[in-house]
Amino acid sequence: MQISTYENNDPNSKSNVKVQGNQAATLSTKNPYIQGMQYLPISDPMAELDSCLGILIKQIPEIAEALSGCEMENIYHVFGSSTSGFKFLFKCKESSNWCVRRCCTSTRRGFNMDIGWIASGNPMDPIASEFAKADKSCSLGCCCLCRPEMVLSLQSNKQRVGRARYECTLCDPTFHIYDENDILRYIITGSCCQCGLMCTNNFCGKFSEVTFDIYNPNGNKSGKIMKQRASGAEYITDADSYEVVFPQDACAKDKLLLTAVGLLIDYQYFELDANDDEDKKKDKAVNTATRAAMGGGMRV
Repeated sequence: MQISTYENNDPNSKSNVKVQGNQAATLSTKNPYIQGMQYLPISDPMAELDSCLGILIKQIPEIAEALSGCEMENIYHVFGSSTSGFKFLFKCKESSNWCVRRCCTSTRRGFNMDIGWIASGNPMDPIASEFAKADKSCSLGCCCLCRPEMVLSLQSNKQRVGRARYECTLCDPTFHIYDENDILRYIITGSCCQCGLMCTNNFCGKFSEVTFDIYNPNGNKSGKIMKQRASGAEYITDADSYEVVFPQDACAKDKLLLTAVGLLIDYQYFELDANDDEDKKKDKAVNTATRAAMGGGMRV
């Protein structure tokens, strides 16, 4: 099996992706808000997701949060990537209590994530209908006790899709994906020595990419999740973008679970709480590097 890799020396070029079976594909890496964007209405987001080679998850920058110091609910736009460019798929909107956001850090707070499609295909329009929901319960995230976990279910029949769990490991951060029958589907892990993990939420971290490789249960690499370098308003907020290259054998439900892992990675490592003072923010940067070296844990 060949590993999904990128060759992107020119920022305006397209990236070549090598996938299983030596089959070549091309994913556009251009900004979906500017180039290659398709605003087309969709009726079945799961079918659209199933046809995608990968996705781009873009968190919406909250300027009001940066100015007011009040932690707000996160919103993410998910774009499907194919040989023809980007297409908006669906929106993920956090639903949580203000007191929880104020008192708990992003690694520990519980919330519901409403996942819905938009009839017009324009991400700036309100959600027309929710087709899935992700639930994250409040967790301590300390050593092996009460690990952070996100459970996904479909809204149409309340069917459980699976769950993504942040595991306790000695060094490298690791996430496990389980299907609806609680069978392990994928293992996602990244090196703890990456600059973007050791220096989160500062100048070096914002300009650094962080890569998490996707493995099947047999230990073969089959895809990746990559936090991209900051751009635009992301420089002054805690908003980030994530690129996901799906495994060749991933079905629509697997791809939705891998999307959830991208969100869980954001909350565990790159979501800086706006209600912290400057000293506490500096402590968090050091503490994040410690969590990476110790396999995760509680932020203070």
